[in-house]
Amino acid sequence: MRIAITGARGLVGREVVKKCAAAGHHTIQINRTAQPPDPSIPNTEMRTADAANDYDALLAAFESADAVIHLAAVPNPVGKADHFVHQNNVSAAFNGLRAAAERRVARFAYASSVNAVGLVYSHQPLEFPYFPIDEAFPPRPTDAYALAKLEGETAAAAIARWFPFMRVACLRIHQVGTRREVVEDYEKDHEKAVRQLWGWVSPAATARACLLAVERADRFEGCEVFNIVAPDICAAGEDAEMSSDELARKYYPKAEIREGLSGKRGFWTVDKAREVLGWTHDEKE
Repeated sequence: MRIAITGARGLVGREVVKKCAAAGHHTIQINRTAQPPDPSIPNTEMRTADAANDYDALLAAFESADAVIHLAAVPNPVGKADHFVHQNNVSAAFNGLRAAAERRVARFAYASSVNAVGLVYSHQPLEFPYFPIDEAFPPRPTDAYALAKLEGETAAAAIARWFPFMRVACLRIHQVGTRREVVEDYEKDHEKAVRQLWGWVSPAATARACLLAVERADRFEGCEVFNIVAPDICAAGEDAEMSSDELARKYYPKAEIREGLSGKRGFWTVDKAREVLGWTHDEKE
């Protein structure tokens, strides 16, 4: 396949390009500013488009693509104005979806976020009706980033209805990094760890999910949401000695535990991604 990848030089984008190339796909790397090609990546080309602000350029960049992996967005809202984060990420999501539809690209992976349900950036106290969190979990965003991601998912579902030939996977990706990197981050910021529900996902596993979402788009209809999270927690400090069940009862005592959270099991279900896409998180570090 010829796979267009927006945000190709970002943390996840670089991994996705490598994964696609290793699988034998031709990659179309799309970035907001012109970037030189990486000589180590075979069968690739570089294109330029500002996904949030230049629809025509993005439409041109998608020419000849068979699939799109749409990563372009503001990845971290900290220190940025709410209106900028919201406008950029909503516009980038819609423009990518609509341009792909105009190009009749049937396979589309949208990089959403676990924050679509309302998480670490929330401006109100977090309340979780139940654990573990599945794709049907009721979203409660109270920040610009979460709201934008949820609106991106709404746009994805609408586009799939609008253009029935499209298959859109919304990937709710957790904090991307190696286990060591995330543990170090959580050690520095305990409140963040609690609000993130001690989750993480490795860069390689994230890239694999993105590729599977377009390679196996014929396994689902319309638009589907998938949790892309490691199956275990990444707790640090004093929390590292506690089981997931103990952490849930300590920090979120009102939440119903629908399934056992014994041991270090993650707070997110990943059954759907495994059953539909064949995705597993094999990385331990």
